[in-house]
Amino acid sequence: MIEALLTPVHILAYDELNAHELRMIASLASGKLDGLTLAVVADNAPIPAKEELIGELGRIATVYRYGNVRPNPTTADIMAMFGDPAFTEIDLIIGIGGGSTLDSAKALAMLATNRGELEEYLGNKPKRTITKTSLPLVLIPTTAGTGSEVTRVGVYTDSTGRKHTLGSPLMMAHTAVLVASLLDSVPPSLCAATGLDALDHALESIWNRNATPVTRMIARGAAIEILETLPRLHRAIKRNDREKRTLTKKMLLASTKAGIAFNLTGTAAGHAISFVLSEEWDVPHGMACAFTLLEIFDWALTDPAVHGELGMIGRHFHPEADDERAVAALREDLHALVAELGIPMDFSALAVAPDDLSVFDRAMDDPKLHNQLPPLSKEDLHKLIGAKR
Repeated sequence: MIEALLTPVHILAYDELNAHELRMIASLASGKLDGLTLAVVADNAPIPAKEELIGELGRIATVYRYGNVRPNPTTADIMAMFGDPAFTEIDLIIGIGGGSTLDSAKALAMLATNRGELEEYLGNKPKRTITKTSLPLVLIPTTAGTGSEVTRVGVYTDSTGRKHTLGSPLMMAHTAVLVASLLDSVPPSLCAATGLDALDHALESIWNRNATPVTRMIARGAAIEILETLPRLHRAIKRNDREKRTLTKKMLLASTKAGIAFNLTGTAAGHAISFVLSEEWDVPHGMACAFTLLEIFDWALTDPAVHGELGMIGRHFHPEADDERAVAALREDLHALVAELGIPMDFSALAVAPDDLSVFDRAMDDPKLHNQLPPLSKEDLHKLIGAKR
């Protein structure tokens, strides 16, 4: 993966991974060959290959398992895990799971060296800042979407229910391990939500004020790979056919590439809006990001540089089209994709009825929203959200 040149994270890819290989990875990442003590952060998703891997690892290393993870991980749950006295013995943390699990592992690795309460690091004016490199960290995703394995950010819900993004280069993992077999049991609905999250990462890295020619090149490639792979993978999972493993490997790599891109740029308005949807109505993250994808696509097109980038993506799929027609065709492709994947695209389909659009005003305080190109004012935001009624 050429894109790995733009991340300090070591990226390894396997069809299957055994415990002896994982122990070697942990030893090399921690610099400790003997007497290795590991914290394994793993959610309770029923993945037989994951349970077998953790069980085997426990027979050849000292392992403390932590599973107090829920979607949109809370500061309270993370601090409860961190309060285990065994954490003082840990040499390295392994996160195995979806984005919430990987983010929880990141927070624990950060707290192990920086100490304090997680909430003290959150918000626009935090009481604490991250000053020390996290404990060595190995991240193994069991979904293809979040890109968390290669980013410097985690998302955490505080005691008031607000979601916050916490980011620092000091939080990045030592190694990301992409294991296709760990995604064998992903259901179609999760494939859809996480896949669209990855697509949103790629596109938000394009319509982003922090974008550079290099990040846009990476994001463009990731978006093309996701658009080529996601619908085929979704259908293969529904049919349970033999192509599923090959397509899963492609989606894992594409998601990681999108993660490398948005790690450099940050995300944009779609993610800022998604936080409000998750905070207020518990809309799952991937679905919440996809909810405004088409409206933000239309908004972003008014920026000439973004229009050109989206035209290049469109021409990949519609090579005979000129720039204008290619962008229009790409927009139709996106609409068809979210429809095929069953993503709600208005408030009634989402079973949400906001009484007052001012609830979305809190997105204006989110730095992610201000990465958007072109910029969104409060009035623009209300108009965009109002179109979903």
